[in-house]
Parts: sequence; C-alpha cells; structure tokens
Amino acid sequence: MPKRDYYEVLGVSKTASDQEIKKAFRKLAVKLHPDREGGDEAKFKEANEAYEVLKDPKKRQLYDQFGHSAGANQAGAGAGPQGFSGFSGFSGFSGQNVEFDFGDLGGLGDILEGMFGGGFGSGFGRSSRPIQVQMAIDFMESIKGTTKDISLRVDNHQKGEKENRQIKVKIPAGIEDGQSIRVRSQGSIDSQGNSGDLIIHIQVRPDKHFQRRGPDIVSELEIGMVEAALGKTVEIDGVYGKEKLEVPAGTQPNAILRVKGKGVDHGHLKGDHLVIINVIVPKRLSKAQRELLEKFTKTRGRLF
Repeated sequence: MPKRDYYEVLGVSKTASDQEIKKAFRKLAVKLHPDREGGDEAKFKEANEAYEVLKDPKKRQLYDQFGHSAGANQAGAGAGPQGFSGFSGFSGFSGQNVEFDFGDLGGLGDILEGMFGGGFGSGFGRSSRPIQVQMAIDFMESIKGTTKDISLRVDNHQKGEKENRQIKVKIPAGIEDGQSIRVRSQGSIDSQGNSGDLIIHIQVRPDKHFQRRGPDIVSELEIGMVEAALGKTVEIDGVYGKEKLEVPAGTQPNAILRVKGKGVDHGHLKGDHLVIINVIVPKRLSKAQRELLEKFTKTRGRLF
C-alpha cells in the first residue's frame, strides 16, 4: 500500500508554518494514542513519522523535493545540489525505528510522555503497560506543591501474585488540572522482573476564592463607588499570603488590576495575580448622603 503524503497525514497544507504543523500533530497525538480509548496505533505511528520529518527544516526540504524517496536520494553520491551528505542523523522516511519524540511539544509533551511513555520500543503488552490512577488535590496544593501517600495493589507477573505497595509521591508546585506525573518503576512487575511505571492523573479541586488562567491567578475584589472614584491601597488575599493592591482613582467596574509576580511560581517563570474589580453601588442612602451626591452631580454637570 503506497505511503500517504505527510502533509495529508497531519491535515496541513504544504505551506504550513512550523507552529501549524506542531499544533496539528498535538491534536492527532492526543486523539490517536494507543493507550487512549478509541486510539489507533497504526495511525499514531504514521502521524509521528510525518511529524518527525516535517518538523525538521532539512528533512522537510528533502521531502518536498523528493517525496518518500528522499532517503534513497540522500544515500546516492552527489544527489542534488549539496549531495545531502551533510544531513546527519537522517535515514530516510522508511518508517522503521521511529522514535516518539514529544520533547518540543511543551506542556502536551510532558502530559503525553507522563501518560503513555516515549515510544513503542517494548510494545504495548498488557504486563508492560504502566499503572494509571487518578488523584484529586486541593487548588492550593496544586499551586504550592505537596506530598501524598498512595496505596497500590500491583501485579507481580514474575511471582504470579499481587502485592501491596505504599509510596510517597511529590506533587510539584504549579501542576495543572489534567496533567500527569510519572513515578518510575512503581507499577506492575513483568515476567522478566522489570517494573513498569505508575502514572498519576491529577484532578485539581476548584477553589472558592481563586481561579487559574495559565500562569496567572485570578480573584475578585469588591470596593465602594467612592473608593473606586478616589483610589485606595487595599490588602487582598493572595495564594502566598496577604498582598497590597493599588486601586487607582477612577477605577471602573470590571477593571482588571495586576499584582505582578504573585501568580503561579514555576521557578523560571512567575505569573501574576489578576484582580477583577466589582464596584458596589449602595441600594439605600441617608438623607445627608443623598444631598452630598446631588451636590456632587451638580458640580459634574451630568450624571456619572
């Protein structure tokens, strides 16, 4: 059966940018991975093979010129204007010995590698698959990190029995809902005595005060209309403790104010704390308050 065009496999045009190619592969990788329900090992392998070629400018140039025969052309002496002899590490597009490289896919790469491992090397035999468990943690635990105890009952295929296991798992600060952690050699033991891995899928419980948007923390703050008009320095609750927030004069309802560097701390990158301002208008006024507001309105010449 003839090999499909790599651009067709990923569902992108031949003029697609590197980012478009990467995005297309991300989508297919999640959909097709064999360890997912409804996954397709053959199509996943085909998509990875296409991505391995098209993500590399040199390999992509060869493929654009020679198609799937690029490997043979590379091997030929003096083929093409440069002979392609300098393109080290490239053995054509035969589809053999394809590694599943998620290293440059950012957060998705971490998740996929954590969930499914790096490739097909040892196959997907039942005993070699990792154990996968769910773990729910509190919002603040996801921000600051924590350590959890896990009780497992794992298969020992070498001894033909199950065994109980108690392990401590470090949850890194900044982990997001839906991400996974791989704990090496804490899964089932195959007939050769090799231990599989434990994959922990993290679920983050919602918090009543804070939300998360990527690296940023989001909360709301209620202030009076006079405070909004005059401005004020207020103290707010942050995920790391109390923070000072400058509310500038003339702040409008639904304005978003920022406390820099007080979001999610990834070490090399710190998000911000975003504060959405809710301006509260009093429902009842005393006679003196009403008179003061009416005088103010006259000085403005219009309602505000």
